[in-house]
Amino acid sequence: MEKLVLPDYNNSICNIINDELSVFGIGSEGKSLGMDLKKGKKTSLVFIDGLGWNLYSRLNNYKRFNSSKISSVFPSSTDSAAVSLVSGLNPGRHGVVGYKAFLKTAGAIIKPLENTYASAMSSFNLLKGIGRLNEIFRVNTIFNKLSKRKIKNVVITPDFTVNSSFSSLILNGASQVIGYENIWDAFHLYRKAMNDDSIKFIHLYIPYVDTIEHMYGYESLEAMESADYILGKIADINRGTKGNTIITADHGHNMIDEVVDLSKNKRLIKKLEIPPYGDSRATLFRSRYDIRGELKDYQMKVFDRTERELLLGKIGNDVEDNMPDYIGVALDSMGFTFDYKINKRKRDGRHGEPISSHGGLSAGEMEVPLLTLQ
Repeated sequence: MEKLVLPDYNNSICNIINDELSVFGIGSEGKSLGMDLKKGKKTSLVFIDGLGWNLYSRLNNYKRFNSSKISSVFPSSTDSAAVSLVSGLNPGRHGVVGYKAFLKTAGAIIKPLENTYASAMSSFNLLKGIGRLNEIFRVNTIFNKLSKRKIKNVVITPDFTVNSSFSSLILNGASQVIGYENIWDAFHLYRKAMNDDSIKFIHLYIPYVDTIEHMYGYESLEAMESADYILGKIADINRGTKGNTIITADHGHNMIDEVVDLSKNKRLIKKLEIPPYGDSRATLFRSRYDIRGELKDYQMKVFDRTERELLLGKIGNDVEDNMPDYIGVALDSMGFTFDYKINKRKRDGRHGEPISSHGGLSAGEMEVPLLTLQ
């Protein structure tokens, strides 16, 4: 059985913001990573979704960067990690805990990244009646802090994310948000921003490696080729520049052999206040009862209320109502799901269950690279 790796919030993606702010002479409350960055120079952060250390360390472009290994957050999920990356807050403080999060004020389990309910197939506007996420979760981003000092900053992100409710949370305060159509458009816009002397900070988000890993697995040639290509292009664009370029990720992946549907466990469901939520490898439960007996036959490590801060970090009073009572972390190559739909439809083919996924505490999911150019 693979050893679980707890998040290290003193050496994680939460700490990168403190090094970034120090470039511009802005103090911070959190611990920095001690990166060797040039003071006062243009700085870019390239955020590559799904680029875990277990993928990065196998790439041809491995030696083109100064690299170190840092920790993701828990759940090792894009939603949780993206908020932590731009705010410096651990998930227990910012309150976004996974792909499916419970929001007590809305009385619902939602998908923050998609701005919709957990039971919906796809939509970006179903939550418009309860407000945008930046009105629900109070997060002070790096963009807020830079803009307050009149330091021009630009975010380059896929078109479909530009006006989303989730972007209203994580990109709050940005001087400019520019959407791109595809990876080649992203590189064009990134190069243009790098050559614009008025722009002092660039945040580039690239989701494609994660997409390929879900479809083919992180061990696949397809995943290696996509990550290698992206890193090579970033290195080429930055060749000869005199500023700072930081590259990191939100999480890595773990291979998935079996996905268990928890909605079939009637004894468990009777003891829950709401259906399970979170991620496929980090299942969250709310219950006034001890449910460990109902979970004992699964390949799952269960953490109770007294152990939550080992995973989520210190929990803020303002988000306590949204927090779980129990956390089930998948072991080995397991995944867990819950079918919220009354009319259940089976998915198959390349759009069925992922080949590899994330959210849990394996080394593959929790260890991510922190890269700078040589």
